[in-house]
Order: sequence, then C-alpha cells, then structure tokens
Amino acid sequence: MFVLGFHPISALTQSDSKAKVESLLKKTVQAFNSVQWTQSIISGELALKACRTHFSENNPLCINTMRNNALAYQQADVIHENAEKIERAYRVALSQLGPMHYTTIKTREIFYQLAIAEQRYSETIPLVIAFIHHERTNNNDAHKILDWFMELDGLYKKTNQVQYEEPSLESIVSLTEKTYGIESNNFKQSVSALAKCYCGQKKYTALSALRDQYSLEINCD
Repeated sequence: MFVLGFHPISALTQSDSKAKVESLLKKTVQAFNSVQWTQSIISGELALKACRTHFSENNPLCINTMRNNALAYQQADVIHENAEKIERAYRVALSQLGPMHYTTIKTREIFYQLAIAEQRYSETIPLVIAFIHHERTNNNDAHKILDWFMELDGLYKKTNQVQYEEPSLESIVSLTEKTYGIESNNFKQSVSALAKCYCGQKKYTALSALRDQYSLEINCD
C-alpha cells in the first residue's frame, strides 16, 4: 500500500500552495494504488516540483513526496532512469529524519537495489552497514545479520578494502557458529577464510588464538 504520510506544517504563509501540493499527492496515491505507474510518476513529480517551489526540500511534505516517487519508480521498473532522484530521496531522508525512520528505510532499500544493479559497490557498503544496524536494533535475526555480513565482506573484496575484511570475517565466524554450529561446513569455510585473512595480514598471534579456540590445524603457506 502506498503511504501518503502527511505531517502538519507550521507557520505556513501560503496555505493554498500546500493544498495544491496535497491535491497532487492524492492523485499520485490514487494512481499508485490503481497500478497506474506512469500517472503516479507524473503526478508525483509535479507535486515535488510544486513542493520545492513553495517550501524547502527538507520540508516533511517534500520528503514524503520524494519517497512516494521512489516507490513508484521501483514499481514501474525505471529506477535506472531516475537514479539521481532516488539517491536524493534517500540522502535527504537520512539527513532530516535519521537512519531509523520509515521513509529513510524505504528509500534506502530502493537505493540499495539501484546501487547493486549498477555495481556501485563503494556506495553500497554504508547501506549494508545500515541494514545490519537496523536488523540488530529491531528483530536481531542472526541468519539475516549473517547474510548481510557475508555480503559486506564480498563488497570489501570487490572494492579492495582488505583492511576491513578482518572484522567482517570475525563477525561471520561468530554468527556462523551461533546459527549453524562448529561442525557445519558453513562454519569450517568461514573460519578457514578468517585464518587466511590473518595469514595475509601476518597476524600470527591472532591465528594462533583461533587455532587454539577451535582446535584447528591451519598454518600459513
């Protein structure tokens, strides 16, 4: 369901302008809920233009409009054509509403979909970190957190940020032990990857501690 999400706006000097924006937004919502993506986008972009003209882009009404437009772009499968608008929607929501707000969460999900599809891996990393924080703060599902950490580790590799691989692999080992147990293949693979990481960084003390903790027979080549 599309979310209109109006918020009261104080000290308005042009109430008719607000009414115009809200009228356009209602048309956007009606079109969205009727699966009329093109009309939803047209009305939404007109509403955002009017909102920016009469208020600040940081106004909650404008932020909600950007979020709704991003949802429409996603449903219409035109996120690539509207990449800058989607990113802007997320950046403004994050700065004005904070990382845990509904609007920030929804726009983050769409921006993540876009960034992954366009292989914008460096920009994807902070999004994945935000997903991890959100999951830990809310449902704290170990399996989901593990999946996000595995993706994060892959992103560090793709962006050659080897200095961050160690903490992500340590989290993966801990979560894999918790979710699958030390006898599982998943755990064996994760602990082997961490051992190789220690070897690559010449952290032999950490490697020795890892071997002792899990009774491993792993040596650096």
